[in-house]
Amino acid sequence: MFAQVQDGAIIRTGFSVQKMFPNVSFSGMPNSQFLTENNIQDVVEAERKDRLYYYVTQGDVVLVDGVPTQQYTNTAMAIEDVDAVDSDGNQLYVQEYDSDGVGSDTSEKLITRGLKYTFKNRIKDQANSALANTDWMVIRKAERSVEIPAATVTYRAAVITEYDRLKAAITGAADVDALAVVMGAQNWPAEAI
Repeated sequence: MFAQVQDGAIIRTGFSVQKMFPNVSFSGMPNSQFLTENNIQDVVEAERKDRLYYYVTQGDVVLVDGVPTQQYTNTAMAIEDVDAVDSDGNQLYVQEYDSDGVGSDTSEKLITRGLKYTFKNRIKDQANSALANTDWMVIRKAERSVEIPAATVTYRAAVITEYDRLKAAITGAADVDALAVVMGAQNWPAEAI
């Protein structure tokens, strides 16, 4: 993206110089002399946080220290579960429907799940998936007393240890950035052969 700057203000932006100057004929890309004469600069990106943890909305292109900069608003997602409420702040409840399709509130509060809930479920799924390939060995041991190979026992214990560590770290994360560090430091063991 490009911006044309004049007298300390951005007067136009565009994804290509050709579209910014539709009445000028270019053979290929505009040359550096044209860009300099018209004070056309590349737009740089301001901080845009990870959309896994933040709601990111694009703002305007503004001058920051004379450099055209695409602005973003980064709003952290809720880390904890919260009660779901309507626009007036009233608690929402789980709906039950009868055979005629008529809904009514139950006594069960509707909950908006936070990131901790989501990521605890994600690591639980990862652990279960990692253990699934060797579950048959555990069943075989229980049913027929056939020993589980030592490497598999070690692997399964390491998966469970990593799951427990991550679950505790997620629970203890103070904010979204701390949660991102936890999720970025996963250390699942290599699968046993």
